[in-house]
Formats: sequence, C-alpha cells, structure tokens
Amino acid sequence: MSNKPNHRQLTGGTLLMCAVVLIWGAFLPVSKVALAVIDPYWLTLLRYGAAALCLLATLVFIEGRGALSCRGQTAQVWIFGSVGFAGFSLLVYEGLRLTRPEHGAMILALGPVNIVLWQWLRTRHRPPAATLACIAAALAGEALVVSQGEWARLYSGGGALGNGLIYLASCCWIAFTLGAQRFPGWSPLRYTALTSAFGWPTILLAVALATASGHSHAPATVESLREVLWALLFVVFAVSFAAVLLWNMAVAKLGPLNAALFANFAPVVTFLITVGQGHRLLWVEIAGAALVVGALVANNLVNRRLARQSEQILTATRPALR
Repeated sequence: MSNKPNHRQLTGGTLLMCAVVLIWGAFLPVSKVALAVIDPYWLTLLRYGAAALCLLATLVFIEGRGALSCRGQTAQVWIFGSVGFAGFSLLVYEGLRLTRPEHGAMILALGPVNIVLWQWLRTRHRPPAATLACIAAALAGEALVVSQGEWARLYSGGGALGNGLIYLASCCWIAFTLGAQRFPGWSPLRYTALTSAFGWPTILLAVALATASGHSHAPATVESLREVLWALLFVVFAVSFAAVLLWNMAVAKLGPLNAALFANFAPVVTFLITVGQGHRLLWVEIAGAALVVGALVANNLVNRRLARQSEQILTATRPALR
C-alpha cells in the first residue's frame, strides 16, 4: 500500500500548512508589538501557561487520561520542556528586543540546517555534497540578511547580540525537537503537551528570579495590556496552541518532508508583514532572504530524492530477504 497522500489529503494538508505558515510568519512581528507593554518573562509565563492547559485538555480528549503519565520519564520530560519552552521563548524574546523580527525569522528558519550539522558532529557521518552546498548557500544568505551588506554588523552592536540570542534559542528548539526521539511510542501531541506542562514551572522560577533581581517587571496596569490584547491572544492561542495542532494534523496528511517544505516559507510572510508596517527592505536583504529560502527548499528536495532512493532500494531487497 502506498504511503503517498491522496488528492483529498494533499488539499487538506496544504490548507492546514498555509495557516501554519501565516501564523509562524506573523509570530515575531506580533510579539514585537506585545513586548512594548509586557516584558519577555511575563509574556512567556502567560503564553505557555495558557497553552499548556489547552494542550493537556486536548491530549485527554484525544488520547485519554492515561496519556498524562510520564511512565518513569518525568526527569527527561522536565529537561526537554525547560529547554524547549523556557529556554527557547525567553531567548527569542530577549533577542527580539535587540534585533528586527525579519532577521530573527531568518535565523529560526535555519533550524533544519543546524540539525544536519549537529547530526554530522554527533555521528561523524558527512552529509551528501548537495546537502552541504545547500547549507553553505543558506548560511551565506543569512549573513547577507543580518549584515545588510555591512559585515561588521555580524559581530558588533546590539543587533549582533540579539541575533546571537535568537540563534541560541534555535539551538534550544533543536534539542527539544531531537528529544522526541527519546520517547518512542508517544504522539507529537503527547510529547508537546507534557513537556510544555513540565516546562512551565521552570518558566515560573525564571520569572520569579528575574523579577526579584529587577531584570523583569510585571505589567504596570491592566489597561496597558488591553492595548495589545489582540497581540497577546494571537501569541498565546494562535502561535502556542493552534499552530501546534495544525502542524501535527498537516504532518499526518502530508508527511514530514512535504510539511517542512511549506514551513520554509514562513520567513517570507515575516518580511511581507514588516514591509506592511512601513519598513523599507534593502536589496541585499531581499537577495539574502531569497537565497536562504531557495537553499532550504533545495535541501528539502534533496532529502526527498534520497528518501525515495532508499525506499526503492528497500523495496528491491525485500524479495531477497523472504
């Protein structure tokens, strides 16, 4: 039986991924609006507190109460939840204070590239030449976007620090993503729901320490939050809850490679939003963004071809194994 999606699945999955790409693309620009009123720590606390409750309720509804059990893996669930949610979100928001949303989006888009590099370092197995070429092109495009053609921007100024923090956030998300491999048999929803729930106390501790030290401050007034209520609702429910469920549903319909191909275009949405907000893009930023997105799409197509070749080899060897 073929595992390829049929026309109905392809149409449904495509619509779901279009929604995901729009949400992810708007994430950083909208967060920038919210951060004008609420600092990163309290925004993260609010964001994942509400999202964790929604995810746990959805998990119980779909998989039953038994799915709430960590089955002796509580410590690992807490570690990956702390890294993936506390580490990722706090670093992203701290970095976003110092850099521009479209630059942060391009850095986060390099997640697949960083995963390949990490696996190369861990296994000592060199990726195919085509993959390395795509990685080199993506990194070159990223350098163009962040530097805007002025190479000193890569290592100096607040923008460089902000970009560095967002890169560290990307590393946290990679660790969280790869951590799912330690929980065989768990659905993506279960892994996400439990890690978000166990990661929230770490966020609470970080908020308490940052507030006590004066680095973080609670929102001044309820009225100030009402001014950006739409942004808060978007970040809490659209990004942290709805996008996760839509992504899982899209992967089920399209497969991981097809879904990842769509996800590569999220930074394009971010760029379009910043242009709509009045920011003027330089030609070097546009060229760099096109190079990054093109390299990521090409890498996805390379992975697709390699997966197809592996499947053909496996199919050809099955009669000999019987």
